[in-house]
Amino acid sequence: MTETSTPRNLHGDPTQRAVFVIGAGRSGTSTVARALAALGVDLGQDFKRASRKNPTGFFEDAELLALSKAVRKRIGIRADSVRLIGADSFRKESMADLEDQARHIIRRKFDHAPIWGFKYGRSLRILPFWEPVLAALNIEPSFVVALRNPLSVARSRARLDPRRGQQAVSDLEWLVSIVPYLSRTRPYRLSVVDYDQLMDKPVDQLARIAAQLNLPAELTTIEQIEAYASKFLDKGLRHTRFTDADLDEEPELNPVVRDAYRLLLVLATGQKTCDENEFWNHWKAIEQRVEQLAPMLSLIDAREQERRRIMLSPLGPLQSLALLKPWLPR
Repeated sequence: MTETSTPRNLHGDPTQRAVFVIGAGRSGTSTVARALAALGVDLGQDFKRASRKNPTGFFEDAELLALSKAVRKRIGIRADSVRLIGADSFRKESMADLEDQARHIIRRKFDHAPIWGFKYGRSLRILPFWEPVLAALNIEPSFVVALRNPLSVARSRARLDPRRGQQAVSDLEWLVSIVPYLSRTRPYRLSVVDYDQLMDKPVDQLARIAAQLNLPAELTTIEQIEAYASKFLDKGLRHTRFTDADLDEEPELNPVVRDAYRLLLVLATGQKTCDENEFWNHWKAIEQRVEQLAPMLSLIDAREQERRRIMLSPLGPLQSLALLKPWLPR
């Protein structure tokens, strides 16, 4: 279902570097993106506006965000879709116009920047789209995974959407946002940042991110780092904090999510590095477990799509309820 490696298809030395912030929704991707800005990574100026969902801001370029959603729509997945996406869904002929748009936006907005960044949590879902775009522009990608305890992710999501915040539902979104295509980042710089550690020790975590991504020290200042740590971060926005022990106490937690989170946390805490074969061998086993879920994930997506079609039906509430009966709890 997924390809696990990809060659570095760059023409000589890269002329630029791009840092992609990836992660499951409600994992702190915006907080991590703002950390990159404090380290001097150019995120642009045209951001999606802050909202109740994220009052401190999203820090994702509006045009690249719209383009990413267009890619998602082209391959037929919703924001909450959980089916796995084969790399053949991104065939050159079906994506050529969107690739042209991506190259144009990047040249226009970031041509001046030696290192620029883009935050869209689901970028890993569409990584096969970005690879040829970056290769054509001779841009080397780097990746930062925003990691957060999946119990906290579900609770945070539930505050906005009770259905998607159910642990079992949230876990599936977590899986498909993180696991497929992560191994395609292996040839490049990768940093995994735990949200709770970033909130607790922001200066230490920024130093770790900068070292792992090999960010030039001259891109930032002490004032920028202090402003991020003491002014931007608001611990009052963190409503939950769970421990590793809590993972074994939650009966609704998906065991694949539990194991994948723990494996990534090993990178976030520095116990291992992403250069070690041992990590990727363990990660391969996680990928295989997710791929085994592919038929179920496709069925869930199809059922959800049908549910939405029925809810939008002009038939009226009683007839729509009758059509929904097979999907209602017994």
